[in-house]
Amino acid sequence: MQQPTQETQQPTRPPVPPEALKPWYYQGWFLVPTFVWWPCSAILFIRSPWHDGVVSGALSWAWIIVGGGWIFLRTQFRMQNGEPLLDPTLLALAAPGVFLTILTQSLWLLRDRPRIRRIRDAGGFADYAEPERDHIEPVESPTRRRRPNRGSARSRRRRR
Repeated sequence: MQQPTQETQQPTRPPVPPEALKPWYYQGWFLVPTFVWWPCSAILFIRSPWHDGVVSGALSWAWIIVGGGWIFLRTQFRMQNGEPLLDPTLLALAAPGVFLTILTQSLWLLRDRPRIRRIRDAGGFADYAEPERDHIEPVESPTRRRRPNRGSARSRRRRR
């Protein structure tokens, strides 16, 4: 009696969209300054189809956890010392990042992600792919044609 075989299929990931479909907030020029404004860069990396590596995801989660822990500890310290909870340093670093995170994620959810899904479902990203260079076959150089190897002179003498 045969045992039923169970095939485990890996979930297929959707293809990565081409660079031409990257919105402005996923371009390199925008990602660099968002590292200063917590948590924008981490959220962008986690939610991005262009940055879906294990390393970038792990670093992004670490950035969120460390930043959240820093905010929590700083707030606890200010509460214990009787200082006002409104921290100018925290506002200067986190407020722009939180604003940019809300802005970029609302744009991603409402405008760009549905557009990319429609393009993918309608037939793929072939229209947006970078043009490939014409494939040119290498030209064989007009060198002297080699004779097939018939063995060395010594082996020819043995054959006689």
